[in-house]
Amino acid sequence: MPADQKAAIVLSILAGEVTAAEAARSAGVTGQAISNWKRRFIEAGCGGLEATSDQQANREVELRKEIAQLKSALGDSYLQLQAIRRTMRTRAGAGGPARVSADTRAKEGARTRVPARLNGGAPVPRSA
Repeated sequence: MPADQKAAIVLSILAGEVTAAEAARSAGVTGQAISNWKRRFIEAGCGGLEATSDQQANREVELRKEIAQLKSALGDSYLQLQAIRRTMRTRAGAGGPARVSADTRAKEGARTRVPARLNGGAPVPRSA
């Protein structure tokens, strides 16, 4: 039952319009349920009648923590990627291992291929 309906029932009981037993019968719930609604309403107002308000608040806190952790992990990954890129640029500039161009491979007598994604199908062998 929605919180606003529970609040209306509790308010009608508190106003003396109906008894708790009458309200329970008309709402199709037990007298204990009415007592619980009344207690929760008095303790927390209408918000206290929403069964999942605590669960939603806890879930929101958990999600915010998870978002923060994911942002941190993403930042760490980005920093690692930047470090790898710097290392690769340094090695390439210092005569270390770098990408070998198709022209270099062709000059050395190696066969080169057109990647399938660029050729629309299977790789096509080419010779120099």
